[in-house]
Amino acid sequence: MTFGQWLAFRGRIGRKTFWLGYVLPLLALTIVAQVLDVALGFTMLGDAVPADQVQTGPIGGLAALLTLWPSLAGAIKRLHDRDRSGWWIGGYYLLAAVCGVLIVAGAAVASAGAGGGGLMVAGFALAVVLLGYALWMLVEIGFLRGTPGPNRFGPDPLGGGYGPPQWQPGMPPPGWQPQQGGQWQQQPQWQQPQPPQQQWQPPPAQGWQSPPQGHGAPPPGYGQQPPSAPWQGPGPGGSVPPVRRE
Repeated sequence: MTFGQWLAFRGRIGRKTFWLGYVLPLLALTIVAQVLDVALGFTMLGDAVPADQVQTGPIGGLAALLTLWPSLAGAIKRLHDRDRSGWWIGGYYLLAAVCGVLIVAGAAVASAGAGGGGLMVAGFALAVVLLGYALWMLVEIGFLRGTPGPNRFGPDPLGGGYGPPQWQPGMPPPGWQPQQGGQWQQQPQWQQPQPPQQQWQPPPAQGWQSPPQGHGAPPPGYGQQPPSAPWQGPGPGGSVPPVRRE
């Protein structure tokens, strides 16, 4: 997986790639950023930190911004592997925003002495729904296997009997060759030649025997020109050829 594919929202990834390629590296980066903030004096630990304050150093804030995009990319591709739209994560953040607005608005109205208890109750009720939503997303993204075989978001990253894994859109399948005009054509596969089949022949009649060796062969010299010999005169009782007279 290239860096561009790691940041892309398209395609599918398996559970192993999600945990080892996204969760662990991003978590390690966050921990290192927090340690650097403490080591450089940007934040404090222990009793020096007030209970009502949450400190985030500049390095930790920068790490949070840098890890936001790849964390969304990994979660969306895991949803694609489950044949679900990535907008399920958008619904989660939308509910979180509404829940935060209700709680903050209810607290502000209550501090002004104008009630606001209904807004806070609605906010906390929505927070319970949001907690269930988060648990469902965790199980769906982190622990459930993707749909076997290809789906609308791409091929199965585990193979699943439908071809080699990790095929990326825009790349030709294995065994295809480029043709003129930017088209791709599948390469013909070699097939082992089949031996010629023997034609069926009727069995010989009962009592038939094979002919002896040489049976049916022509006699020696058959079909050849006879040897030519000079004329040796007439034989006994023959005649001589006529002689031309001038």
